[in-house]
Amino acid sequence: MPTVKSDPSWLAEFRARYGPWWAEARPLIEAHQYAPAFKSYPWPTFATAPWAPVSKPLSASRLAVVTTAGLYRPGVEAPFQSENPEGDWSFRALPREVDLKALAIGHLHFSHEVAEADMNTILPLERLAELEGNGVIGELAPTHYSTMGYVTRAADLAEETAPAIAAGMKAEAVDVALVIPV
Repeated sequence: MPTVKSDPSWLAEFRARYGPWWAEARPLIEAHQYAPAFKSYPWPTFATAPWAPVSKPLSASRLAVVTTAGLYRPGVEAPFQSENPEGDWSFRALPREVDLKALAIGHLHFSHEVAEADMNTILPLERLAELEGNGVIGELAPTHYSTMGYVTRAADLAEETAPAIAAGMKAEAVDVALVIPV
């Protein structure tokens, strides 16, 4: 994967605005009144976005998946802290050979019916393995990643979670990341 540096200039302003927002939003979030709570959320905004052009054909690339479904392996790793009003900005590393039917969904902020009927809708490893077998993608990475899509602490996600996932991908020579937002 080409090295792309993120722009950390937004972090200080976000943290300064987050504290006052959280003080007002916390009671609303704890009462599950998300719409009024997030009306004044200090959403990070960016004038530009880093761009990393694809440097080789997909058919020769190693691909990893990042899903925001909050997937974890019960009995193997801790579940996401889905009851935390600020969400959970950690991640779980899932091996390529993971049994999709054995995964649990720790993200409580979306309906699970479709995902539970076919986990490929939120972690498409079986479909991607078919594409690998047909030569559409070069190969699947040994490790894939799950985060929880509900996270209010965007700065922690940017400073801790994203670099750790990027380091794991770099160590496994991943060329392309497929992000599945939930």
